[in-house]
Order: sequence, then structure tokens, then C-alpha cells
Amino acid sequence: MTASDKEKRQGGPVRRIMANAGKLLSGKAAGGILSLAYLAIAARGLGPEGMGALVLAHAYATVIAGVARFQSWQAVIRFGSPMIRDGDEARFRDLMRYTIRLDLLSGVASVVIALAAAPLAARWFQWSDDIRGLITVYCFATPFLIAATPTGVLRLYDKFKLLGWQLTLMPLIRFVGAIILWLTEASVGAFLIVWIASVFVHGASLWILGWRELQQKNLTPKLFGKAERKADGAWLPFMIKTNFSSSIDLMHNNVPLLIVGGVLGPAAAALFRIAYNLANVLAQPVTMFNQASFPELSKIEAEEGRHKMAKVAFQSIGTAILIALPIVGLYFLLRRHLAVGIGGEEFLAAAPLIALMAFAQLFQIASLGLESAVLARGRAGWALTGQVAAAVAHLGFLSVMLSAIGVIAAPIAIMTGWAVLIVVLLVALLKP
Repeated sequence: MTASDKEKRQGGPVRRIMANAGKLLSGKAAGGILSLAYLAIAARGLGPEGMGALVLAHAYATVIAGVARFQSWQAVIRFGSPMIRDGDEARFRDLMRYTIRLDLLSGVASVVIALAAAPLAARWFQWSDDIRGLITVYCFATPFLIAATPTGVLRLYDKFKLLGWQLTLMPLIRFVGAIILWLTEASVGAFLIVWIASVFVHGASLWILGWRELQQKNLTPKLFGKAERKADGAWLPFMIKTNFSSSIDLMHNNVPLLIVGGVLGPAAAALFRIAYNLANVLAQPVTMFNQASFPELSKIEAEEGRHKMAKVAFQSIGTAILIALPIVGLYFLLRRHLAVGIGGEEFLAAAPLIALMAFAQLFQIASLGLESAVLARGRAGWALTGQVAAAVAHLGFLSVMLSAIGVIAAPIAIMTGWAVLIVVLLVALLKP
């Protein structure tokens, strides 16, 4: 790297993070709008009970996939970045072989776990007989929620715009399908079939795009047969730690929905999902910011050291919070209009949940940005510790308060967990 190139890199890391996040967001924003639209159609077509059954089924599949999935995309970036920088293509192919095979193994495990737990889930969530049959089909879709390696490849090579638009496939299929089903007054089962089909398309397209990128770079690995070289001893421990961390992170996402549905019933789960998805429109820039920041922070850590990387991380987090603040205020002011506008009068009770979930995104911005910085330092163990502490705080609050104050406990519990996570990640980042 020449001095002028290095100076250019030093001059705008935050801008590069925001630019890459913007590329992802260009497609993800469209996906967020489509998600709100198909959710509104499902809410009006099925009512709170029917919609609750639908969202609980998808949350079940997502949680199973999340537990089984290794976060191999982070390993692709963490270990692949220096390999690409040094021109070590052979070792990069070894890494691709390792992570792809691990993804395939995770996919098989997810199907086995999903099928084994399905009868218990059906009783707990009060699924009807027709939905129970489709849940079995959904179990076989879980591997298509585990396309981690191709995600890492596309991020490593800065294909953020392409990745962003790929993420619109699932909501687009659901949006079109929901319109047709609403017009034909279809049942919950019909909606569930469309949801399952969208998962298959989403996962298959991601693998196709990731494999095509490897082919274009002449980096496709040999997946079968004996490996020419041994795997690096650091790969598996890193991915085990990030797998545990991401599994625990599910406590902030789909697990609360399952708990709300199991304790308070499908209608309460539908109210929470409305609030969650509305806040998710605000969360899209947050998520894209995190996905764009990790590759950039990893490069800065490798080339310029931890002090420069930490400085850039704090700058980018502060910028993201300033951008989000006015939108959080609008959510609070318009919470009742948003609840009724999306789900109808039956969903007015979701208004306070919407306000709280929007405010919670400020906690998420800080926690995700700090987690990217901590992982860029190679401290996946600290990230895991933070996630464990956050999960304990989150579930502890939820278990104590859910029956006492109702579904409003769910967003408050999420904020409690993120606050604990922020404290642990700050220690991990600043510790020498």
C-alpha cells in the first residue's frame, strides 16, 4: 500500500463504513417497507390470533437455525481479510472449504433439532392440526436460513449493494403472496406456505451469489475429499465462540416473541411482532451499520492498530445515534397512528410497545457497534461473556415481569439486556 493510499484510508474510515451501510440499506430499506406491508396485510386478513400463529411459526424456525448456525461469515472476514491482503489464495480456499462444510453440517443439525422439538412447540404455541403439518415442512427450510459463508464472501469483497438487494427477495415474495392470499381470504396455512417458499428462495439465491463471486475470483474450494492442508487451529474456537454469542443474541430477537406467545398466547405475540417490525424499519440502518463496520474495523485493526480502530468505532457509533434520534422521536409521537395504520383497531394496544421498541434501537446501535469493534480485536470470548450476561439480565427481567405487567415487559427486558451488554463490551474494547 502506498503512502497516498494509506492516507486516503486514514482519512475516511467512518465515511466508508457509512457508505457501505448505505449500499446495504438501499435494498434493505425496500425490504423493510415490504415487510411492514405484508405484515399489515396478514394482520388485517388473519386478526391477532391468526397472525400470532404465523409469526410464532417463523420465529420457531429462525431460532432453531440460529442455534445450529456457526457465524462462519465472521470467520471469513476475520481470517480471510489478511489472506486476501497477502495474496495467500491457497489458504483462503482452505478457509472456504472449512466454513462451507461447517455450514452444511449446521444445516443438517438444524433439521434434526427442528423436527425433534416440533411436537413440544406445537402444544406450547397452540398450533392447529393444519399448521402442525406445515411446521414439519418449515423444519426442512431451516438450512436455508444458515447461508453464512456466502454472506461473508460478499461482505469481504464489498458487494454490499448486491447483498442489500438480495435481502429484498424474502419480503418481496411474502408481500406479493400476502396480497393474493388476502384477496382470496386464505387461511393461516396458506400464508405459512408462502413464508416457507420465501425462505427457500432467500437461502438458495445467497449461495448462488456467493459461489459466483468465488468463481469470478478463481477461489472456489475443493469441498470433497481429503484436505491438502490442516485447518488453522484458531478457526474453530473463534467460530464456536461466535456461535454461542449469536445463539445467546437470539434472546434479544425471536426468543422473546416465543416466550410471549407461550405465556400470553398468540394474540400477544402478534402485538409484539407489530411493534418489533415497525421498530425494525429503524433497526435496518443499525444492522447495516454493524455489518458494514465489522469488515472495515477488522482492516483498521490489522493495518493501524487497536487505538485507531477504537477511535473509528466510537465515531461511527456516535454518528449512527445522532442519525437515529429524530426518527425515534417520530415513533413516539406517532405510535398510536402507526399501530392502527398497520394492524387496524384490533392492534391499538401495540402503541406503547412501538414507542419502547423504537427507543431500544439506541441501545442496539451502541451494542452492535461495540461488538464489531471487540470482534475486530479478536476478542470473541469477551463478546460471548457479554451476551451471556445480557441474556441472563434479559430473561430474568422477562420471567419476573411478563405475568405481572403483560407484554410491555418484552421491550423493557430487551433494553435491560442490551444495557448490560454495552457495559461488558466497553470493558473488552478498552482493556489493553
